[in-house]
Parts: sequence; structure tokens; C-alpha cells
Amino acid sequence: MRKLVTLLAATLLTVGLAQDLVFGITFDAGGKFDGSFNEGTFRGMERVIADLEADQGLEIDLLEFEGTPDTAAQGMRQIASEGAELIVSPGFLQADAIAAVSAEYPDTFFVLIDDVREGPNVRSVVFKEHEGSFLVGYIAGSLSQTGVVGFVGGMDIPLIRAFDLGFQEGVAYVCPDCTVISNYVGVTPDAWNDPTRAKELATAQQAQGADIIYAAAGASGNGVIDFVKETRCYSGATRETALTEALASVPTYAAYDAECGDGAQPLFFIGVDSNQNPFGDTDGDPATLNHGLTSMLKRVDVAAYNAGIDVANGTFTPGTVVLGLAEEGVGFARDAYNEALVPASLLTELQVVTDMIVSGQLEVTDYRAQ
Repeated sequence: MRKLVTLLAATLLTVGLAQDLVFGITFDAGGKFDGSFNEGTFRGMERVIADLEADQGLEIDLLEFEGTPDTAAQGMRQIASEGAELIVSPGFLQADAIAAVSAEYPDTFFVLIDDVREGPNVRSVVFKEHEGSFLVGYIAGSLSQTGVVGFVGGMDIPLIRAFDLGFQEGVAYVCPDCTVISNYVGVTPDAWNDPTRAKELATAQQAQGADIIYAAAGASGNGVIDFVKETRCYSGATRETALTEALASVPTYAAYDAECGDGAQPLFFIGVDSNQNPFGDTDGDPATLNHGLTSMLKRVDVAAYNAGIDVANGTFTPGTVVLGLAEEGVGFARDAYNEALVPASLLTELQVVTDMIVSGQLEVTDYRAQ
């Protein structure tokens, strides 16, 4: 049975390991359960371990390290010294650590998510975030009832600018007259873990008319989600959209009725990386009004899963892997929590747009390539 061993930033917990394989993960800023990037990577590792244990009868240990960018190399060395065959490290802040440690441990495979480093035992996985962001921008532009939507980014870096620009282009493609308000939490790694600041930005955006706010901010994005769920609604709408019609048949919940009343319209967030739609549920009932409009899926779980399968099967290859719409590496979430909010007619439009992007007929600008 798999053992889970957490390695603290300054402490190595040594255990007697009896296993077929040892996998490791070093988490990025924001923490393991950020509900986003780190947690998505962890879920991919969980899934591949469960599948390998069930399908191949393997016994696999997962070692974890949750420190800071400055201690990432320490964590990698600790895990590699325990005999790990694979270490997955989400986040560009771990790139230099992987470059150094992978050279020291040539018998361990390393996966870097969100940046590129070269090495005979290093796989770099990057994403076309701008393509997935275009789709959720299209959803926001199609459904916004005020014609104003918001974007809250984490650290102001080219990667998050790519999310932002893709979102803006998706909004503009379907709603040229819509306005996108963009703000960033900060310019240091602390920006990934400052939900208070993100909540302040969301508050200001809503005051300027935003009824849908997209957060690409790691754990800081929880501040946007909290703001939307606590505020619940706003007064007045200037556009009738497919959402206007959909809301007429979506039952509300008691707290919404008590605080918002007739004539109010609900606020929504768009999640990121993992499916954050369930975070918009306030009463434990997916059938009632949910404040998560959709989530831009960045399949970091797939990157982790594929690496684990490849190591187990002896087919791991180094190099750079790019995952976009064509590879189903990005997309958007639709489930029981938001299926009433994203109508079938919009899904048809989104499939057409997706096909256009995959075929090259529609090119979404990658901020990093400008």
C-alpha cells in the first residue's frame, strides 16, 4: 500500500521504504492545497499512483516537499537521495533548482512544469494558456450582463500576461464593445499567496461594473472566489445575454434571496488550472445558483500523470512538451455546478472556435512570443 511522506522545509522524515518505485513532488509557492496549480499537480500524481498500483500491482511511495522557492533545491535533493525515480516540480520558480539538482542525480527523472530547462533526465512541460483563456474569455464576453469583466492575475510576469491577453482577445472576439479590467496582485512570489489583496482588486473591479471576474493567481485567487461568494450579487444589468435567459430557470438559494432580492443579478468568478466550479457552491446543492461560471483547465495533472506512466513503463523521454487545445492540455470546465449557466448553444459556438484555433484559422496571441 502506498505511503505518503511529507518532507518539511528543514526536516527530512526518514522511513523504511519497501517499494517498487518512489515518486516525489516539490510544491511551488502557494502551497499544496491551493485549489489550483499545485493541487492539480498533486491530483495527477495521486491518480497515476492509484492506476499503477491497481493495473500493474506496483507499490509506490510518494514523497512531498513543501517549502519555498529558495528551498526547492533542498527538497529535490532530499527526495532524490531517498532513491526517487521521478520528481515532479510545478512552477517556473523551481527551474533553476531542477537545472542544478538534475545534474547531481542523473538516475532520477525530473519534470518541470511551466518553464524550460534542458538535461538528459529533464522533461519540461509548458502550456498554451492563452488558448484556454481565449475560450473562457469568449464565455465571459458572451454571458456578461454588464459588458464589463475582470481579470485578477497573481505575479506580474509574462506567463500571467499570457492568461490575461488570451482572455481579453476571447472577450473582444465575441463582444467588441465589452470592457476588460485587468489587475495584478504583485511583482514578487508573495503574489501567489495573498488572497486579501486579490479580494481588494476584485472589489474594485466590481465597483467598476464587472460581473464576471477571472482569477489566474494561484492561492491568491481564493480571495476573488471569496469576494464573489460573499457579495453574491449586484444591482442593475445593461445587456441581455444567454445568461439572462438561463438565470430565469436556475433556482436561487435562501441566503441569496435574503440578501439580494428582486432585480439583483448574481456575480460570478472564473476559476483556473483545476476545476474550481464547486467552490462557487454556497449551499451544498449543485442544482441551485452557483457562482462559479466555469474554470480554465490547465492540465498539470495530465503532465504529472503521463510522467509517472512513462517512468513505470520505461518510456520516459526528456525534452520539451507543449500542451494546448490540440493536445487537450487546456480547456474549460462544465459540470453539474455550471451546466445550467453555460447553455448548449454556447457550447456549439465554443467547439467551432476551438476547431478554428486548432486548425490555425484563428490565432490567439501568446504574450510571451510578442
